[in-house]
Order: sequence, then C-alpha cells, then structure tokens
Amino acid sequence: MKDKRFSLLENENSTALKAQGSSYEKEDKPHFSLLTKETEKAPVQIPFSRKLHYWLIENKATFLHRTYGLKINYNNKKTIQYLLEVKCTGYKKGIFYYTLDRTRFFKDGKQLDRFMEQLAEQSVSCLYPLKVSVNKLGEIVSVTNQEEIEKRWQIKQKELAKRYKGNPFINYCQKISNSVSSSAKLLESLTNDVVYDILFSKLYINYSNKFTKPLEKEFKWFSGFKKVQFYGSQTVNPIIKENKRILINYNGVMRPIGGLGKGETLVKYELDSKDNSLLRIDGLFNYTQNNVNETIEFKAIWQKSMDKTIAQQIAY
Repeated sequence: MKDKRFSLLENENSTALKAQGSSYEKEDKPHFSLLTKETEKAPVQIPFSRKLHYWLIENKATFLHRTYGLKINYNNKKTIQYLLEVKCTGYKKGIFYYTLDRTRFFKDGKQLDRFMEQLAEQSVSCLYPLKVSVNKLGEIVSVTNQEEIEKRWQIKQKELAKRYKGNPFINYCQKISNSVSSSAKLLESLTNDVVYDILFSKLYINYSNKFTKPLEKEFKWFSGFKKVQFYGSQTVNPIIKENKRILINYNGVMRPIGGLGKGETLVKYELDSKDNSLLRIDGLFNYTQNNVNETIEFKAIWQKSMDKTIAQQIAY
C-alpha cells in the first residue's frame, strides 16, 4: 500500500492563470507583496468615500499576523513542507517591521532523520524568530535582530559539539558562523532562499482595470544558481466580486543560463482586495537539464484557521 503523504496546507488545489505579452521592460514602480497597508495613488479628484477609505487606512492599519503553509516539490522526487508565521509588528517612515517564525519542518511527509539533514535543521532553527524590515516595495531590506541570532547560534553550536565530531561538522559550523556574523550576510542568505525571494517579491497592482504588462523578473529557483532571469508579462485582474480577491499572474520564459536548457515559469499571487494582504501563491518552473525535463513547484497558502490579524493604531 502506498504511503499517504503528510500535508500542512489547507485548500491546496488551484488552477493557474495564463498571461500574454510581446515586448518587455524592467520592473518599475512595483507595489505590494506581504504588506497590509499599501494603497493606489490617489487621483486628482477623490470621492468622499475614497477619502474616508484612505483616512481609515492611514489611522487604523490592519497588522497582518498570519501563518502560511509552505510546500516545495522538486521533480516529484523531494518535497519540503513547513509552516511560516508572519507577524507585522510596526510601521515607521515607510518601513514595515515583521517577525517571522518557522515550525513543523517535514521532508517527503516525514521528519528529518539523516545526519546532515538534522544538523542543518537544528542550525537553521537559530534564525527564528527572525526579525526583518520591509520597504513599501515589498522587499526585505535588513535583518534587525542579527545579534540575537548570532548569540543563539553560539549557544546551539556548543550543544551540537557535544553530539557531533569531525571535519564535516567543523566546516559546517564555520559556514553558519560566517553567515550570521552580520546583518548584511544574513540578508544575503535570505535573498538566496526561494521562499523569501517569492514571498517578498515586487508586484504591480491596478485597482480598477484588468491589464497585462510586459515585464522582466528574477526568481531564486535554485540555491546553487544565481537568480534565474525571465522575460514575459504580468497580468493583474481587478477585484473579483465573488470572493473579493485580486489575482496577479506572472508568466515568463527563461533567459539562457549555464547548465540549464530552455525553461519557463508561471507564478500566481492571490491577494485580499480589502487590504492587499497575501492569501496564496502558486509557482511553477519547468526547465530542461541534460536533456531531461524537470519541474519545481512552489505553494504558499494562508492557513485561515490560524489567523491572528488585528486592527490597531500605528505610530509614524
């Protein structure tokens, strides 16, 4: 009997959208990723109802506090799953502050059991809770608790040294120590992680009309490669009345990169139309390597039953 795989995700099934485009340009004036406060530019003449809407957003923001189920499937051979808690803790002068926490890590539906896997997971656990600052473009710009992380790692390293010996362990510890030695190096590590790269990605948003915009984007689909560049188009669907959702879809063709053949990606974002907060992401990357077709699938799904979002006054 085939084992039933464990899944952390609620409402996992989804149908991707399709976008079309013929000419391409670089990203400019992007708007929202995980932010809960960003709004469209005000027109010259603003109805009273819209003015009131702006005032409410400016004076009583919804501070996102959500948990997302993350799932990454590599060629149907390896699946990584975990929960990521995302809590917005403040806003000041255009910068949002978030605390991130990762729990319940599984590989192929099971807890890690191999030596290097267990070592890596125990080491990575020192990153959390992870505190970051995010600009209005939706990008992580700094890690704000680097010293706390470094101290946690120093304590954890001493504990691990009682259980593990040998050069592989020593070399691995040196690598981690270097990665947590500064905020800049921690930030670099985050930008090399496909989860943070896609979650905190620049997005175009239009609130009134459906449109398709030619666009070049980069995604960190591989840890061993630099970001993969794509040229394609991004489509924005305005508010869907049935479920009050904004759908944003990016479809692109991979630019040539060493070691890989042709490739294409499709990344679909689903946002709540009330505050533009993230509800779901479905990503797909099809490519060829050594004349073999390969696929990477990515999902991030809001776990509604675990939501802790509240409305509160914010300080500027």
